[in-house]
Formats: sequence, structure tokens, C-alpha cells
Amino acid sequence: MKLLPALLLPLPLLSTLLQGQVAADSAALRPVGAIATAADLSGPARAGSYVSAVGHRALAMGHETGGFEIWAWPLKLLHDFDLKFLTPLFPEPITARNLARRVEVTPAGPVITYTHPAFTVRQRVFAARDEPAIVMLLDVEAVRPMEIVAEFVSDLQLAWPAAIGGQYVFWDEGSKAFILSESTRRQSAMVGSPFTLSASSQPAHDVPDAPNQLRIAVGDPSRTPMPRPGEPAGRLTRLKVSGIPIVIVGATAPRDSVKALYRRVLDGIPALFQARVSAADSMLGRSLWIESPDRELDTAIRWAALNLDEAVVCNPDLGCGLVAGYGPSESRGARPGFGWYFGGDASINSLGLNALGQYDLARQGLEFFVRYQRSDGKIAHEISQSAGRIKWFDDFPYAYYHADTSPYWLMAWGDWWKATGDSTTIRRVWPAIRKAYDWCRSTVDSTTGLMLNSKGGLGAVEVGDLGVGVRSDIYLTAVWIEALDRMARMAAVMEPAKRGRKGPTLADEARKLHDQALASLRERFWLPEQQMYAFALLEGGEIRPDLSVWPSTALAFGLLDEERGMRGASAQAQSALVTDWGTRSLGSTSTLFDPLHYNNGTVWPFVTGFSALGQYRYRNPAAGYQSLRHIVRSGFGLGLGRNPEVFAGMQNEPLETAVPQQFFGTAFLPTVLVRGLLGWEPDVPARTIYLSPQLPAEWDSLRVHNTPAGNARFDLQFHRTPDRLRVEIRRTDTGPMPADTLVFTGRVPPGASCALDEASPTWVAAGTRTTARGDEYQFRAPLQEAMSLTLACRPGYEILLPRVESLRGEHSREIRLIDHHLDTGTFAPPDSAALVALLEGPAGTTADVVVRRGVERTVRVTFPLPGDPVDGYSRTEVVVRIPWKRGD
Repeated sequence: MKLLPALLLPLPLLSTLLQGQVAADSAALRPVGAIATAADLSGPARAGSYVSAVGHRALAMGHETGGFEIWAWPLKLLHDFDLKFLTPLFPEPITARNLARRVEVTPAGPVITYTHPAFTVRQRVFAARDEPAIVMLLDVEAVRPMEIVAEFVSDLQLAWPAAIGGQYVFWDEGSKAFILSESTRRQSAMVGSPFTLSASSQPAHDVPDAPNQLRIAVGDPSRTPMPRPGEPAGRLTRLKVSGIPIVIVGATAPRDSVKALYRRVLDGIPALFQARVSAADSMLGRSLWIESPDRELDTAIRWAALNLDEAVVCNPDLGCGLVAGYGPSESRGARPGFGWYFGGDASINSLGLNALGQYDLARQGLEFFVRYQRSDGKIAHEISQSAGRIKWFDDFPYAYYHADTSPYWLMAWGDWWKATGDSTTIRRVWPAIRKAYDWCRSTVDSTTGLMLNSKGGLGAVEVGDLGVGVRSDIYLTAVWIEALDRMARMAAVMEPAKRGRKGPTLADEARKLHDQALASLRERFWLPEQQMYAFALLEGGEIRPDLSVWPSTALAFGLLDEERGMRGASAQAQSALVTDWGTRSLGSTSTLFDPLHYNNGTVWPFVTGFSALGQYRYRNPAAGYQSLRHIVRSGFGLGLGRNPEVFAGMQNEPLETAVPQQFFGTAFLPTVLVRGLLGWEPDVPARTIYLSPQLPAEWDSLRVHNTPAGNARFDLQFHRTPDRLRVEIRRTDTGPMPADTLVFTGRVPPGASCALDEASPTWVAAGTRTTARGDEYQFRAPLQEAMSLTLACRPGYEILLPRVESLRGEHSREIRLIDHHLDTGTFAPPDSAALVALLEGPAGTTADVVVRRGVERTVRVTFPLPGDPVDGYSRTEVVVRIPWKRGD
């Protein structure tokens, strides 16, 4: 038999039980002093929008209007943790979710404000940094006595696919807490507050369907009687109490250990909160951050550092590593979104961590997978939080079913080594790297040098017809080629040629295989009629020609020759792929396109990152910045500061199944900023740092702090005028220099020409290269503690696309820049040559596009009817001539 909650008593009946009521000066209160930070976000509380409080060992997930699910790895402790309020004004409890008015999202956790005419309650939620504990602190201001009812549904269940049985819940009056346990007493949890006045009860050895409740009285209702009908209003009773604690802990440990944990957390709340705040402050203080004209981007980069730090999960059975993302499992589910360990995600996210300078986290995430490497060298795709309690690697098919994880892991180690120069760590993990390479090598087609999906496993696509019959997809191919480059470089140091030894070295083998695979990519995937790259080579020698985002992987790595690369980038920039909220996985021109299908047309911030990098690499910075902005905006919709996993392909709305806090989307914010927009690429083993910025046309300045290169950090400043670019580099710490040389590449827009200003005497010209989208000027100088460079330029053409802020539920309205180049069909001198721009926009509309060449000109652009049948977009070509005269 299931029992209803025991306490549904009106306030007057509680007057004999008030010895436990909250007093404003009680020693058991735990007020904390919160200090505002530059990363704090706030806004109206939105139903269905996600919030979380994350520690290394515990997690609270909920919504901006309240309601939380709590995990202490590897256990789901409870769900539907909600607050209700009772006042003398109403006989029934008032649900907190209906009163949520405002949310603050801070680096330490969320704060939700509930407002009623008679009271205001602020609920602060934070996770202890290194304890399996969640703490909620309630601040109350009221003009009448009131009760706070905290209720939850108990789970105490292992993460999927493991399970335990025999759970039960009971109230422990001595601890003032519910104890959640099971028959063996090897897993337990506690939920309580020292101010609990009374609590619900239920049968022994059972878990009720109805929520468990504990009640906290604030104020004494017996001293403030309510007026009878017809009498004047009652007198004012001002109540103000801060720091009413509710503590939730859990562990795979004996009950006595969990009780000791509960007491330790309850007693140490102020210190635990300060430790959480300090950890976030330290993370932000060590990470790259920027000051730009785009304040949303500035904030998003700060939150990227915070989010990626929150990817660290310490499981008592498995160790500490990076998980892929978090999302509520709801009701009786037992999978916390992607809250377990994914080898591919850790590798992808390491690129973002490197960009931020968080090298230790990147190393930790990659090294975690060494201990779970398969005997033949394959790297694990995914490891459940309960893998230590079941035969995960033997009885379930998921651990190793992706082919791309292993080469991505190799590439990630190579990138980490380039960024840090730490050969000691690479030597320590070299046996595992070597084994992973050998496994990858075993899946290679000897005639092409490509890894085979058909032998190694999945790559870009997990489900759907797009993946049927795939022999090698372009995503796996690009990652493999990039991994081979890193492998060849690492092998040259780890396994150098020995005197007297004959035959090729490992580095020679990897380089030869790299060149073979690269040639296969460039020739076999190219579609000359469509002027783009195919998705995949199929069994039987056929090609899957569908327009997809996956060629952007090869573009992002710079693997394609310049001419075809720019054409391929133009195909990737078109509206059949790019929406106002990100890039589709599959273009709308494909017969397989489905805007709700996970692999066949939805929008992922993750692949939008590849799209943005590809545009920067092949000289369309306007399109690259537009895609970077799409990732930025994804972090303010479903939850403040959190990037969701996947959106619908036809309107700006996350899928119902989307994980709301997914890290591989977040990681591309710093990756695109640093590798694309900034062009900062340290190569510490080669003692060289490369810098090739492509600032948005809208920006006249940028300042970058804590720019990482090995053990050093630099501040960079950029200042632009119509005919000048000044760059200042200053080291902000001390120690050995990570490099000897800085190579600066000025990638200027079409029609521009530049030369070193006389104020830059330490720089030496290293070459000039002409491309269809503008010239490139390279200069070299010895790396110094402080240095600067000034370019004097004849301005080129820059296009400023109108910014459209897409709201949830809206369809695409932005203009896309597909291609741009100087008009080579005339014999006009460079000073008066015209710009040819290929644009796409909503058919039947007109828009003002600003073109700048020293001076700005507004160009009225009309997009002809009819539009395409899916998005209603059409294409038009614009020719603009702005002659440049010296002195303009």
C-alpha cells in the first residue's frame, strides 16, 4: 500500500510543534555572501529553460522555475525536488514553480527568486566541488509567518544500464533527514534540514509513489493571529531569514559513511560554497578571455571555460574524466543526458580547452581513456557511469562501436603536444598512442590510405539512410588525415631514426600514409559538376553526393587545395545548410532531408563550429563570424550560459530530446575564436607561434587576455583604422619563452595591399601570397616579452552583413555571403577594381548591405522570386565599385 504525504495540517495546528521553527539568529543558519562576477547572467524565469549546479561528484539539474533532479555519481538520488509554500492567507500550499519570477545563473550555481504578495523566497543551489553533495540555501522575506514544504520523489538508482532493487525511504528524526537506502545498505543518500518541523512517513522497506515531504516553519503563527471575517487586516510581522539549509548527499558507501558525509557537509556549507566560488574564479582567472565590441561573445567565452570545467566527473569506480553533457532523465529514467564518458567528445573538447589554456583538463580528459583502451588499441567511444558495476565492455555493444574516436584521440594528443610542448607526458602515454595508431592502421584500405567505416565502425552518422552502404565518410577521412600529421610529428620525437637501422621509421610510414590519404580525399570526394565535396564513398565504388556539413571538417583542418577549398566553402555557406541558429547536418536539397531527424537535417552547435572554422580557413570571415554568432546565441535560449545539443532544422527550437548542456558545442566557441577569428596557433615543439587574425569588419579593436602558448600567457591588442592595423603582444607572466619565433600573417580583404610600417623594425617580410579572396602578407620576428607590428594598407572590400537576432520558434531571415572576389573581367587598376559578391536571402525581400573600402557604402540588395521550396531563399550577385584614393 502506498501512502500519501503525512502532513497536510493547517498552520494553527502546528503551534504546539514550533520548537523547530526558523529563528533569524539561529546558529544552524548558513548564510553565504555572494559576490557579483562578470560572468553572472540573469533574466525572467522561463518555464522549461534549463539550469544546473555541477560539482565533480554531484549534479543538480532543473529549470529556471524550479524543480530539480539530483545525481551523486554513479547514483540518481531523486527527481522532482520542488518547493511549496503555506501562509495563513491560503488553506492550500502554493506551488513554487508558479511564483518563479527571476533567475540568476552564476558560476557557483543558480539562484531562483519566488515572489508572492506575502513573501519572497530566494533558492540558491550549488554543488560541492569535491563532495557528492548538493546544497540549497533559502533566503526568506515575509510579512506573515509561513511554511516551506520541500518535496521529492526518491530514486536511489544506478545509472543505466545497471540497476539495484529493494530501495526504501524513512525519516531519521535524530538527523532531521530522510534516509534513502536499499537492502544491502551499500548505497545510501540523505535529504534533510536542521529546521525540519515535521516530515511525511511511509511504510518500512518501500518507496512511495507520492513525494516525500519535509516542512520548515518560518515565524510563529500562534503570535500573529489572522483577523476574523469583517475585522481589519492583521498587523505587520516582518520576517527576514537568510541561509536556511537543505542538504542532499549520496554515495555508494555504507550508511554510517553517508551520515558522516551529511554532517560534514551541513557543518561546512560556508566553506564549501566559498570553495566552489573560488574554483570558478580561479578557472576564469587562468582562462583566455576577451574584450571585444561583441559583448555576447565576450560572455560566451567566459561561460565556455566554466562549462568545460564542469565536464569533469569523478566516479568512485571509474576515476575522473570528461563527460559529454548533462540533461535530466526525468521521472524513472536513469541516463543523465550524455553525462558519461565519450572518447570522441573528450578529444573534440580538448581543442577548446587548449584554446582556453586549460591544458591540465585536456590532458586529464584524454588520459582517462588509456585505462579503458581495448587490447587491440581501439579507444572507447562511450563508458556509462555504471560501467564499474556491470560487464559494460563485454555484454553491451556501445563501448567501441565508433571508428572516428581513435583517430580523433590521436589527433587530440598531437594538438595538445603542439600547444604545450610537454614531451614527458606524451612519452608516458606513448604505448597507448602507438596501439591506437596500430588499430587505425588495421582498418585502412591499402589502395586509398583511408580508414574504412565498414571495418572500423561508425563515423559521422549513427542512424538513418545517409549512413547505409558507407565505405569511408569524409568526416572520418578528415580526422584520420589530421591524426596522421600529428602522429608523424610525435613519432619523429618518440621513435627517432636509429643509426644503422634500415627501412622507414614510424614517422616516415605515417607521413607516407598521410600523403596517400590526402590525395584520395582531394580527388575521390570532389564532385566537379556540383563544385563541392561529397559526403561519402560507398561500397561498390559509388559516391554519396548529398550536400552535408561534413566536408567542413576537411575545410576546418585546411586539408583542401585553395581553389577547390574555396569552392567547397562556398557550397558550405549556402542557405540549404546554414540557418539563423546554426548549420544543418544535411542540406535541404537532399531527398533524405528531414528537419527533425538527428542525422539528416537537424542543427548542431557542434557541426556549426566546423562550418565556422572552414569559412575562416578559406577566407570568408563574414560567414565564419556569422556561424560563430550562431553558437554564441545557442547559449542564451534553452538555458543561460548552456549550449544545447541539437535544434530542429526548420525553426529555431531545440529538439525535445536535446541534451540542454552539451560540451562539444560549447568547446567550439573558444576553438573557432582562437583558431579562426584570432588565428593563434602555438607550435611549441617547433618553437614557433603563428598569428593570423581575421577580425569582423564591424570591429575596430580587440583585446585578448591569457592567450596561451605552452607555459606562457600573453595579452594581445588589435587596433584598426581604414588604413592601419596595429598589433601589440605582451607577455603577462614570467619564465622560459615557449617559442623563439612569432610568424604573423596579415590576411587582408580583396583589393587591399599592405606593407610594414616603419615603426616595426624587428619584423622581416617572409612572403606574400595572392588568393581569390585577398592577399596574405607574412612577417617573422623573434618572440619577445613585448612587441608590436603595424601594417599600413590600401583598404580592401569588407562586407558587413545585417545582424538578425533569431528568436525561438522563428525561421531563417539572415543574408548569407556565399562568395566574394575582385572583378577580374575588367582591366581596371586595383585601386578602382569592383567587388563581386554572391548573396542569398529570403526571396522577394530587399535588404541594406554595407560594403566598406575605407568609406562605407550602403547597397540595396533585392532577392528575386521564386525562392527554394524549403527555406524560401534565392541567390543574387552584387557588383560594387568603390575607388580608393589616397587621403580618403
